[in-house]
Amino acid sequence: MPTQQAILIVDDEFGLAEMLRDMLCELDYDVALAINGQLALEVLGERRIDLVLTDMMMPLMDGAELAAAMRNSEAHQRIPIVMMTSLPTVVPQHDHLFDAVLRKPFTPEQLLSTLHRCLDEAADLNRSRRPGR
Repeated sequence: MPTQQAILIVDDEFGLAEMLRDMLCELDYDVALAINGQLALEVLGERRIDLVLTDMMMPLMDGAELAAAMRNSEAHQRIPIVMMTSLPTVVPQHDHLFDAVLRKPFTPEQLLSTLHRCLDEAADLNRSRRPGR
């Protein structure tokens, strides 16, 4: 039986985070929540996470700062990061930090399609890095 995929939702809008958690749990994802980037880094240090779904604008540590910290960490640099934002564009210097961007508001179908694509790409990349390949 395959291991349940773990998604970390990072958003200071607790209502949205809970709604996303409930939807993803119904689809058999293991979901953790954090209200800012600092708490997200703590969660990443405590458990396995397969994908991070983060808001851009948050107090203490925003989504770009979280993504930069993850990309600079050997332990977390390969975890896909999907940014959720209502901003019209992503600041160009942050483009390389995210595997995908979801513009708010987004549909459940857009969310799931993006998550599946990012998780599949990460799995393919991990398979190609195994010894003997």
